[in-house]
Amino acid sequence: MALPDFFATGDFLKKTLKQRYITSAFILLVSTVIVKIISAVYKIPLTTYIGATGRGYFSVAYNLCMPIHAITMGAFPLALTKLVSTFDAKGDTEKIAALRKASKKLFFIVGAVGMLIMIIFAKPYTSLISSSPKSIYTVFALAPSVFFSCLCACHRSFAEGFLDMKPTAVSQMIEALFKMVFGLLFARLSMSYLFNSYLDTSTVFGISVSTDNEALSVIYPFTSAFAMLGATFGSIASYIFAGIYTNIKYKYSNLKAIHSKSAYDELLTFSATLVGATAIQSIANFIDTSSIQYCLSLCNPDALAQQYVNTGDDVLSYVFGIYALNLDFKNLVPSIVMALGITAVPAVSSAYESSSENFSHLITNIFKYTVILSVAGGTFLALFSKEILSVFYLKNNPDIVVNATQLLFWFGVTSLPCAAASTSVFCTQSLGFAKQTIAPFSVSALVRVGLNFLLITNSNINILATAISNFAGFFIILVWNMITISKKTNAKFNIFQIFLKPVLCGIVTYFATDYIKLSFYGEAFRLSVFVQCILICLLLFAFLLIITKSISLKEIKSLK
Repeated sequence: MALPDFFATGDFLKKTLKQRYITSAFILLVSTVIVKIISAVYKIPLTTYIGATGRGYFSVAYNLCMPIHAITMGAFPLALTKLVSTFDAKGDTEKIAALRKASKKLFFIVGAVGMLIMIIFAKPYTSLISSSPKSIYTVFALAPSVFFSCLCACHRSFAEGFLDMKPTAVSQMIEALFKMVFGLLFARLSMSYLFNSYLDTSTVFGISVSTDNEALSVIYPFTSAFAMLGATFGSIASYIFAGIYTNIKYKYSNLKAIHSKSAYDELLTFSATLVGATAIQSIANFIDTSSIQYCLSLCNPDALAQQYVNTGDDVLSYVFGIYALNLDFKNLVPSIVMALGITAVPAVSSAYESSSENFSHLITNIFKYTVILSVAGGTFLALFSKEILSVFYLKNNPDIVVNATQLLFWFGVTSLPCAAASTSVFCTQSLGFAKQTIAPFSVSALVRVGLNFLLITNSNINILATAISNFAGFFIILVWNMITISKKTNAKFNIFQIFLKPVLCGIVTYFATDYIKLSFYGEAFRLSVFVQCILICLLLFAFLLIITKSISLKEIKSLK
């Protein structure tokens, strides 16, 4: 059976599977870092427009969206990538073409259902669970993005099956840019219009207000919703690009209906277990986040107000907003590391399906790279928690720097399992063992929720407890899945090489850089000093990785 044009021999196929993995992962890593930088820059002026309270509304909308998003953007794309990579390894191009046709129909249906679920559950969730009824407008503004993101995922995951990460990398950068540009534009215009309306008429949408704080309390839900429209615009632009890219690059012949139906059924069958596992994971994360909000409501508001300066009238929403602000930085590490997990799906699947002798070596390296990135990111957050927040918020929101630094430090210290767990899940599911991921998700959820109720309700600890509960819960997921992979495939993991050496490099880097920072620069924040310390930290960590042979120069050269 002749291979189509996009399988033509060349440098891409001359590379080993490990080299292809490293190259593809690097492309996705770079784009993810760029996206996170754009997102961070975007949130500085955004917070100026909508405040920490408005960020709380954003978080409520995303909390409802995440379980739906995880299934629509997690289970089905993973299934498509897995099947494409499997049939690619077998050289069955007709099956690949059938999957291409069937996936378009499936992803359209899944995206539409996901959007409807968000719209239907918006009111009960915002009113009864999150105790934030004003955030309903933000939920409605976000809902269409589920549909278009799902359509985009159809094209991206198909290309990922060939370890082609270009459409994923570029489309997510386009999405971030549109989200920033239109989000800020809509937030600024809506804030200007509504606040001027208050100044002129002492009303906002017909609601009488007498002070600036009262006016902002009415305005923030609407400016948050208008800002959220940027996310929807971004998802549309991302879908358009990914569709154009894959339709041009990946040609396929017209198929008889029976072939398309067979592929559709196979895609559904393989997705079924993934959907179950992803649903459990999503429910677990949803319960965890909801328990954080609920446990905060059990704290003494007066005690919280004494610990956090300038909280305003709604102290609970403010503290949860501080938590949400920290997640912007805390989630940087798992988001970047996730690129390794996403790229691992086709690589691991191909190696395992072809009975590659290098399977054990490949998966060991995947976990090693994951841990190295996780340790690097965690060390950076812990070492520069105050400086990071100062860069973004010191000028316009100095209270955030004061109130959020300690939590960000502990998020950095405990980031390793939180970041590495996703790779363990992706690898386990790509090998066809999705059912085995359900148990660790369930146990992890119980542990996290239990620790939330035990610790967050203590007003002296409150939101700081989330670092502990996250560490414990994701540690269970990471270890459990690695054990599953080892038992099912007989893969052997070198714990010293994977974990202990990178962690030791991170610890030495932290204390050495911290000593240099305090001894030569002091504690006062200066941007030039911050940049110098970052360079010292990166160079020292890279040097330690090389001299401990945690990573070799040969692996770096394979990026070429």
